[in-house]
Amino acid sequence: MLIHARAATASVLLALSVHGIAMAQGVPTVGLIENGPDASPGYTLFSPLNSTPTYLIDNDGNLVNSWTSDTFPVGNSVYLLGDGSLLRCSDQGPAAGSAMIGGGDGSNVKRYDWDGALTWDFSYNTPEHRLHHDICPIPGSENVLMIAWEYKTEAEAVQAGRNPSQVSQGSLWPLHVIEVEPNGLTGGNIVWEWHVWDHLIQDFDPAVDNYGVVADNPGKVDINFFRNGNADWIHANSIDYNPDLRQIVISTPFLSEAWIINHAITTEDAAGPAGDLMYRWGNPQAYDRGTAADRKLFFNHGVNFIPAGLPGAGNIIVFNNGNGRPDGAYSTIEEFSTPLNRDGTYAIKPGQPYGPTASEVLFIGDPPTEFYSSGLSGVQRLPNGNTLICKGRNSGASPLGGFFSEITPSGEQIWLYVNPSGPGGVLNQGDDPSGLQNVFSCFRYAPDYRGFMGRDLTPMGPIEIYPEDPCPADLNGDGQVSGADVGLMLALWGEPGPADLNDDGTTNGADVGLLLAAWGACSTP
Repeated sequence: MLIHARAATASVLLALSVHGIAMAQGVPTVGLIENGPDASPGYTLFSPLNSTPTYLIDNDGNLVNSWTSDTFPVGNSVYLLGDGSLLRCSDQGPAAGSAMIGGGDGSNVKRYDWDGALTWDFSYNTPEHRLHHDICPIPGSENVLMIAWEYKTEAEAVQAGRNPSQVSQGSLWPLHVIEVEPNGLTGGNIVWEWHVWDHLIQDFDPAVDNYGVVADNPGKVDINFFRNGNADWIHANSIDYNPDLRQIVISTPFLSEAWIINHAITTEDAAGPAGDLMYRWGNPQAYDRGTAADRKLFFNHGVNFIPAGLPGAGNIIVFNNGNGRPDGAYSTIEEFSTPLNRDGTYAIKPGQPYGPTASEVLFIGDPPTEFYSSGLSGVQRLPNGNTLICKGRNSGASPLGGFFSEITPSGEQIWLYVNPSGPGGVLNQGDDPSGLQNVFSCFRYAPDYRGFMGRDLTPMGPIEIYPEDPCPADLNGDGQVSGADVGLMLALWGEPGPADLNDDGTTNGADVGLLLAAWGACSTP
């Protein structure tokens, strides 16, 4: 089922289309753009990419807390824990002598209390391994799941079955997952791990390791199936945990798949057949059980289980970026149910790919190319059944990135916020945000989230800067107060907003008088 985004309110459209900026004097271009009465209540956490601050805002776009004590840029993901502390990835650069430098890279995981004091700083950053992209706090525990690369030499890659001509950077960086138990200010015990290197298959060279029939081993990963010859072969970019199933879902965008692995086994068992992929979906070409026409995911991000108690519980939701989509560059928000058996395994027929044959498309642009993020981005199911979308990057025909949109099940957009902060600092209201205000993901926490107990959530005003307007009657921003501004004022007659020049709550005859008094060219401030 395809559901198209609906238009924003008329006053918003004077300045902002759903996915593009059209500047106009006095109408918001950053921060809160739309807040409908049916928006899911709560507080939204996000951190601008390549920046140091992390923000927590209410549904009115007001800041309620921020964390800025880290001098290093965020390493993509941030989460609010049940004790009110912030867990965030941090990128302090590669270790000396490390070759592992790529998109989404990181080095540390840090925890700050509500007031910004550092309480944990765990580093996993050597020439042999390096964190990247995402982490996942395990519910009911202080432990954290982390995505990492591990370094393999060219000789190791070839011995594992990699085609020697496709080790272009002289090494290979396969995925592994670690579970870390915090220990003191900087310590951490790795209490569980899983390595894709233990679950390979290849049909290239019978004289080396892992040789077999790829299609007969859907739980193993073909070391010669790849997007390109980069050493960063899989580029996992999100991880989520289902505590009821004790399973982990991982987004693997360079293979355009979502993988599920078993966490209810020991590290030793995870290195054997019990640690093979339990389920995979999105691109059956990756295990020789489909063609290009069967591919469903394209450079996906933000793959998550929908938690118990929410509409669609147990399903998987994903931001399908569409990077490399054969019918054009556009993104979609999709949801699908897995063929879960009662024993927690997943049904698959001999010679066939894992189901389902199709997903439900929750959101698509109209036309599709108006909603596109070539990378980044995420998605979350909210308690009221709505879906929160983070469009992370401005891409192609979709110039605005770093915005968060809440949509209803029928596809109506009822909340919209544009990130006003980036590496260059905080924007003024009215500035064009279609530059580098990118965001990896965002997450909304309900008002009764236990991390808010006893916390001061008093609104502190918006993040964006509101400079004094030297010419408020110039409603269309052309430097002149003229008939065009009269037309805009009449279009907003009886409403509050930018045409309410005397701020009495409505646009009326008194505002016409103020507009006429300012007639002509705006003076230079």
